[in-house]
Amino acid sequence: KKGDYLAYITESEGNTGNCVSLFDLKNYQINILESDTVIFSQLIWEKEGNDIAFMKSFKNDDFEEESNLIYTFKNLYKKPVKKVYDPRRDNNFPDGKYINKGYRLSWAEDLSSVFFGVKDWTKKEKKGKKKDSKDDKEGEGDEKKTEAKNAIAKKNDKLPGVDVWHWNDDRIQPLQKKRYSSDKNFSYISAWNIDNGKFIQIATEEMKIARLSGDQKYAYANDQTPYQPAFKMTYADYYLVNLSTGEREKIFDKFTGSFSPSPAGKYFLYFKDKNWWTFEIETGEHANLTGATGIDFWNTRDDHPQEVRPPFGSGGWIADDKEVFLYDEYDVYAFKPDGSEFNKLTKGKEVETIFRIQRMDFEIDYIDAKEPIYFRASGDKSKKSGYYKMKYGSDAEELIFADMSIRIQKASESDKFIYTAQTYVESPNVFYAGTDFKNPEQISDTNPQQKDYAWGKTELVNYVNADGVKLQGSLHYPANFESGKKYPMLVYIYELRSNMIHSYITPSTQSSYNTTNYVQQGFFVFQPDIIYKDDLPGISAVDCVVPAVKKVVSTGMIDEKRIGLMGHSWGAYQTAFIITATDIFSAAVAGAPLTDMISMYTEVYWNSGGPNANIFETGQGRFTKPYYEELDIYLKNSPMFNADKITTPLLVTFGNQDGAVDWHQGIEMYTTMRRMKKNMIMLVYDGENHGLAKKENKLDYTKKINEFFNHYLLDKEAAKWISDGVPYVEKMKKEEAKKKK
Repeated sequence: KKGDYLAYITESEGNTGNCVSLFDLKNYQINILESDTVIFSQLIWEKEGNDIAFMKSFKNDDFEEESNLIYTFKNLYKKPVKKVYDPRRDNNFPDGKYINKGYRLSWAEDLSSVFFGVKDWTKKEKKGKKKDSKDDKEGEGDEKKTEAKNAIAKKNDKLPGVDVWHWNDDRIQPLQKKRYSSDKNFSYISAWNIDNGKFIQIATEEMKIARLSGDQKYAYANDQTPYQPAFKMTYADYYLVNLSTGEREKIFDKFTGSFSPSPAGKYFLYFKDKNWWTFEIETGEHANLTGATGIDFWNTRDDHPQEVRPPFGSGGWIADDKEVFLYDEYDVYAFKPDGSEFNKLTKGKEVETIFRIQRMDFEIDYIDAKEPIYFRASGDKSKKSGYYKMKYGSDAEELIFADMSIRIQKASESDKFIYTAQTYVESPNVFYAGTDFKNPEQISDTNPQQKDYAWGKTELVNYVNADGVKLQGSLHYPANFESGKKYPMLVYIYELRSNMIHSYITPSTQSSYNTTNYVQQGFFVFQPDIIYKDDLPGISAVDCVVPAVKKVVSTGMIDEKRIGLMGHSWGAYQTAFIITATDIFSAAVAGAPLTDMISMYTEVYWNSGGPNANIFETGQGRFTKPYYEELDIYLKNSPMFNADKITTPLLVTFGNQDGAVDWHQGIEMYTTMRRMKKNMIMLVYDGENHGLAKKENKLDYTKKINEFFNHYLLDKEAAKWISDGVPYVEKMKKEEAKKKK
């Protein structure tokens, strides 16, 4: 970053002048560190700029790929010390592997080692031996002809186009295909100890996932193979690897969850049994930091049915691993790593404000307690946001905290800040602030044209769901709202949406569910929060959304006969299900909804290649068991199996290349409702994935949603596609006419 030297690699035609050079920028002298007729790569400085490392290739005629030597030069400007690692001369280097120049070479913090990747070598096919004797040459022509014919026949043979889906595969075939490139190019992280010359392969075939400790003298590697295939949580056995000796010591059986090294390398921090623990590397001792506090550090708000409960999170370490910052629901705590002592740093619970550490300096991997510590603050119920700072050992003091969405950045060389602030009404702008944030200066003026247009406003709505739980929603008012007048309302749903209260939303003809589009047309737009009970995703949505809508209707501002419901993906699933349980909505739009929870469970999430079963049992689906163990629950929460109760006109949209929710979910719903003679239209966009990407399709979908709601909520004349559909012949006529133009 700073220095008077430039290191560079030169490659020449025919490789005759290839070299690694060091250029002294003070006196323009060039020193060639190494030259050869091969390829040099991975040139890297250590962070202080005193030492350098790089790779030099070599060939082995038995293998396809080139391997590499590793060069290090220490004390470049005083007494340079050159050392070379040659895997051919090391009996400990694994057979059948090579040093891969495609894996990033890096220095250890203490410069004792360098880290690189080794990869499986590909053997060349052996050719037949040449025949030298005269006797051997008799009949050689016929033999060569036969060999040539066989070679041609072999070349023309086609491999069968078959994938074998085995019941005991660790990963299903689509996931293997998605990860083919990374699997093919996978390298095992390894280390060369420069001082003692020892090579250590850290990752192995069984322990592919490995991570270095903070001081990079140890690593942990985990072995998932005993617990594969995994259908819910991914478990692994964890091993501690000594990077000086290569010794491995098992430290966990069947562990899953958060596991990370401390920056100074003394500990690993992990979360287990709803508590934070440390593993001290030197002593091998485990300490429960939070168990005796009586405070919940596991995420009590997480409503996914996981076997292992996740934490609220952690905020980093103080220098030299003296303390670690941990979070509960509202506050930040500092814990000694042996669990002997802890301090509460913030007072968020008392004022329902969530405090979290805000890192300002990412050049170092710890938090400097000699400098101010900064906190991001979020009003849990108020939705305010802002920042506090604290001199360690003192109370936190407010810098800025307002009814806005605020994000800050600190100057690297001073205690000066810029921050962006926005609300739904105020376009995001940048402000300059001093150390105390008094009298900030606005330095941008975005969207000044907004003053020429009517604009809405937002309001938090507090309501109680069917189970008596207090929730909130974000209500956007129509532009030019007039008190005493009743307005139509659109309800947009997903999961937690009250946090949209301060988001500035620019209108767009290519944004199908755009809030500002609708408030400009005279709609209220309401986004309520949804929380979930195990095994009842659809019913939970009904129990949250219906009371929320009734609360807004009770204000007298809403025309209760003109309320629409819409959502995309998971929000679309809930939209399609909610209208099976209530008739309070006059129209509904569902973009890419799950409709049959049984067939969806058995499908593949094609965008990632993974099975949907995992999502259903550990993620968004929130089912605790597979469908064949609670069939009635899956049926009960499927829109398709409850479609007979639907009285609301429904518009469903899919791309026929949807890799998240298979578009056949739409076909199942369509054929079911068509057979029931119920009002449903499905739009299918050719070549589109889970969200529309083509401009013409985004324009069309935005227009069609408007026309749909305008007809059913505002009594406007139905567009022809709503009243009559669009015959395929008519569509093709338009396309052919377009081509002629």
